[in-house]
Amino acid sequence: MQGSRRQFITRSAQLGLLLGGGVPLLQACGDDDSSSGGEKAGPIADGLEPEAGPLRILNYADYVSPDVIAAFEDQYGVKVEITTFDTDTEAITKLASGAIKADVHHSMAIYSVANLVAGGILQPLNKTYIPNAANILSSFDDPWYDPGAAYSLPYTYFGTGIGYRADRITAEEVDAQGWDTIWNATGFKGEVSVLDDEREAFTMAMLRRGITDINTDDQATIDQALADLSELIDLVNIKVNIEGYKDIPEGTTTIAQTWSGDLITGANNYLPEGTDASVLGFWHPPAGQYVLTNDAMGVIAGAEHPVLAHLYLNFILDNDIAEENFGWVGYLPAIKKLDADYLIDAGWVPENLRNCVPTQEELDKALYIKSLGVDGDAKWAEAWSTFNAGG
Repeated sequence: MQGSRRQFITRSAQLGLLLGGGVPLLQACGDDDSSSGGEKAGPIADGLEPEAGPLRILNYADYVSPDVIAAFEDQYGVKVEITTFDTDTEAITKLASGAIKADVHHSMAIYSVANLVAGGILQPLNKTYIPNAANILSSFDDPWYDPGAAYSLPYTYFGTGIGYRADRITAEEVDAQGWDTIWNATGFKGEVSVLDDEREAFTMAMLRRGITDINTDDQATIDQALADLSELIDLVNIKVNIEGYKDIPEGTTTIAQTWSGDLITGANNYLPEGTDASVLGFWHPPAGQYVLTNDAMGVIAGAEHPVLAHLYLNFILDNDIAEENFGWVGYLPAIKKLDADYLIDAGWVPENLRNCVPTQEELDKALYIKSLGVDGDAKWAEAWSTFNAGG
């Protein structure tokens, strides 16, 4: 996957006032009930012919393979136009205001889905056009953010853990220490990083203390996470970024809080010539303490080409297309066939990074970062500002 999506993936958690008061904002935008907060339309009818196009997609930059897009264009004889955005907030604002026309939202943050539904921005899916939905992992059949997957389908998924250079610190050491690995990394001062995202970074500090209620607005809990994270400034001269995908393979970072997809991408794209993927390692907490997330796809309520949009979702969920797209994007599609055994045998994932592919148990027991509303999000943001100012 290229840098743009990774650069802004953290911002999906930081919707602030927009989603904290999301429904009123969305409902205030526009007069057309199909694209604002008025009475919501039902799904499109069965048996309709696809429109002539163009298919208009809203997506992060470099977050779908150009070859996959070209293959869809060839199969359906249409053109695809992609409008990019940098943050989830930007995408929602543009959709709600009518500033852009789109048929498919390719990469929704999962905790924005409910607000998009309530605001009338998404239309319910007619899955008779999407038989490849049967290829999706069963964990996403009834996700917490979209009951019954009525409005969305998963695109990619990934978890948060520790990426590290296994030629400098052993897997046994990291396994024994868990999150303490980062606090104990005094021998790697200046070579340790945490994610540039308040929810991810403070959640790590909470999990280190055994707190699994990660969607809390309790001020004392947030303050303790701030104090714990601030210790890292002097302990390890902590770096705050989202560049583990390249910094760990290149060796400028030894230990990093990062995403599972970054290690897969790093192994395939950023190791120096002649360096084997065995120098990379990934640790994550056990099932029940492991934070997972995913991006989701949906059809816009005011789509001018809704049938084509449904067919595109079906295309992306084809087993072979999903695998091809994964090879370019680097983040796992939520497809049953593409489990750890398959991906390792196919050469996409090194054996030593098997645990970058979440298991069924980990999915079933996953923790998810959810929106806390205006007041809750503001508490986390204020603490994050304090941390970035030096604690």
